[in-house]
Amino acid sequence: MKKTILHLLIMHGILTQALAQGSATSQHLGAANDHSTLWGAYSANERADNNIKTKIPLPGLLGQQGLGSTAGHINAFESYIERVTIDAKASGDFEMQVYSRGLQPNETIELQVFDPTGKALADPSQVTATETATIKKQFAMIRTWNPENPHMYQIVLTLKDATGQVIYTFFKKFGFRSVESKPDGIYVNGTKVIFKGMNCRSANLGNYRTSEEAYLADINTMKDLNMNAVRLSYYPVDPLYFDLCDSLGLFVISELPGSDKRMVKDIVYSGLNHPSVICWSTGPDLAANKELDKEFATYDVQSRYVIHPINKDKKSSDFNSVANSILYGTEAFTPVEIGNGIFNGGRAAGLDEFWTEMSKSNKFSGSFLATYRDDNGIESASGFDPKSKEKWASYYAIKEIWSPLAFNISQLPTNWNGVITIENKFLYTNLSRLKFSWKLVLFPKATQKTLDPLIVEQGTIASPYTGPGEKADLKFSFQNQFTVCDALQLTVLDSRDKEVYTYTFQIRKPVDVVATSPEVSSISTIMRTEEADFLSLVCDGINYIFDKKTGNITKVYVGKRDLAFTGPFLAGVHNGYTMADFKHLVKDNIHTVEVTYKGENTLWVKWTFHTGDLPRMEYQYSMKPVGELLGITFKYPEEKITGMKWMGRGPFQVWKNRQKGQQIGVWERSNKSNVNNAEYKGYHADVYWVQYQTNMGNFTLYTDQQNIYLQLFNPLKQGALLNEFAAAPFPDNGNISFMHQISGLSTKPAENAGNKSLKSANDQLGGSIYFDFRW
Repeated sequence: MKKTILHLLIMHGILTQALAQGSATSQHLGAANDHSTLWGAYSANERADNNIKTKIPLPGLLGQQGLGSTAGHINAFESYIERVTIDAKASGDFEMQVYSRGLQPNETIELQVFDPTGKALADPSQVTATETATIKKQFAMIRTWNPENPHMYQIVLTLKDATGQVIYTFFKKFGFRSVESKPDGIYVNGTKVIFKGMNCRSANLGNYRTSEEAYLADINTMKDLNMNAVRLSYYPVDPLYFDLCDSLGLFVISELPGSDKRMVKDIVYSGLNHPSVICWSTGPDLAANKELDKEFATYDVQSRYVIHPINKDKKSSDFNSVANSILYGTEAFTPVEIGNGIFNGGRAAGLDEFWTEMSKSNKFSGSFLATYRDDNGIESASGFDPKSKEKWASYYAIKEIWSPLAFNISQLPTNWNGVITIENKFLYTNLSRLKFSWKLVLFPKATQKTLDPLIVEQGTIASPYTGPGEKADLKFSFQNQFTVCDALQLTVLDSRDKEVYTYTFQIRKPVDVVATSPEVSSISTIMRTEEADFLSLVCDGINYIFDKKTGNITKVYVGKRDLAFTGPFLAGVHNGYTMADFKHLVKDNIHTVEVTYKGENTLWVKWTFHTGDLPRMEYQYSMKPVGELLGITFKYPEEKITGMKWMGRGPFQVWKNRQKGQQIGVWERSNKSNVNNAEYKGYHADVYWVQYQTNMGNFTLYTDQQNIYLQLFNPLKQGALLNEFAAAPFPDNGNISFMHQISGLSTKPAENAGNKSLKSANDQLGGSIYFDFRW
């Protein structure tokens, strides 16, 4: 007996070790009393009838769910086919055991296989009908099953009497595929599998036997997230779920729930003939019982591999466990229970870092997310809600992280040559099967009411013939000058016209956008009022008030509007720096206010006021000790905000350890619709400008720096999760911030928060912000 060890690492304390049975001889389910008590419930794929059809509507056509068993035909037919077991290899080698009952002398069984169009795959085969009949055949020119291309065939078995009269027919869908275990992982059809999956608990779907609609929604959600696998953990599922995984395309690991080993037969029977089922699992309760491997092999004609989730030292695993497995491990590993969603971080918090780090090892075999929901039972505010079907930030982050495509650039330089290199990260699909369409777009300005981008030009691009693991060049040709546009949007559809992902490549930088801000009507002079404690400057009709003791701007008057806009401050820093100098200079009708702060932390601010231009604030700072947060912040009463509009990545938040999934665009949110946990509140990446809509009018702030994060106030944490963060996630001394670095969202346990900053305390960071209070 050949054995191969497969390690699967579970991030929250469960390590899985798979003992793969290679060439063990199976007992092929032949005895009359060898009939599972749940077999009828597990045979939704099978259907019996007394009228054979010449053309069969086939796999993928979900309406052909047949009888749970043939029991309803026993009275109608003295002879009948009870069930079958199938072993159909990717090579075309086919072996089937046919179990019949009530047979009469000289009866025969005829096998015919049809493709999805109803065309016979080969000439029919015929054997003498016995209670256990074996049919072997070699098929040529077959299409193998895999989750990206789930090719299915249908068997029609015809039971005939001695005169050749058809007395019973039996239908079964199946797929050709081969599974083997190697030291670096599981291979299907000769290709190493990188699992991108979800742990499915049938309780999430409602109950043991729910609806086809619920199953389809669940599987299509996983497919939309670019997942290719599901682990059926903790509870058995409806047999229809397997049929849909076969037809729509998902690898399945079917797990023995609980600690009752008598259910092994039921679990095996449930997935016996389904090509989607490529592994069994004992479940954590029986993980140490390797004797169960023999039980699985007894009932499984394909001798599929058995994995064993086990607790390792009863400790929670962390990033170091993964790193050690990469550096020192000798066996394949797959994290199969990661990403518990908390607060608004969802399942994607830290996923990109884990995935990137794990992918460095050739022993890495993919990973599974724990659940759609938080283990505390609280609906994640930025993952996916299976009930309402609402999708939030983590949903789109997972979709991008697990996208089967990668590109060599994210931004188009001004000297771009029109070529983007694409990497095919599919397991089985050639890029020639995909569709590529593009748009050159201009995003609206802050003063425009529309949110929709202006499409300057659009078109399609030829799909390159590029196999899995290969790279190719996408060559773009435009009629217009691309540098006048804000972004290139590239949408990729699969062979079923489902979106793989839409990628946005930035073109214009923030400094280019701020240069196109609306012109300012110039008033010839700047009025100045200066006292011991304050400085007042009136530029182009707007009054700016500075506190000379703190160096901060404290008020902005626009006509009768009194805006309590205060700052800047070092984000999250309450001490360690004090104002050392306050200067107000005038030259050529240009007023500058320069403020210097010194101490353990430093901050330098320079305001420039010139008629006909937006006021500009330059700033530089350094922070010591370096913490999670790096940036400057302002204060403005949140209760006065009615909504926000901004250009940057959106519409959802990002964290330091959850960056993916958001698109560059112009986004708008009302502060009234989501008061407690507004979906726009938090950090947003790659900000260009933000417009605050208040009950006293609007004002807009622009930045000219790339890679700046904007803080749009603070989302309200749910009470049960107040202690889940390793550090304060937002500045507590301001609520409008421009950040060079933001905090990570901690996952369980809390000490697994995002990595600390690697920046030195001597690093000087800075930028410029432009203020438009006219609107």
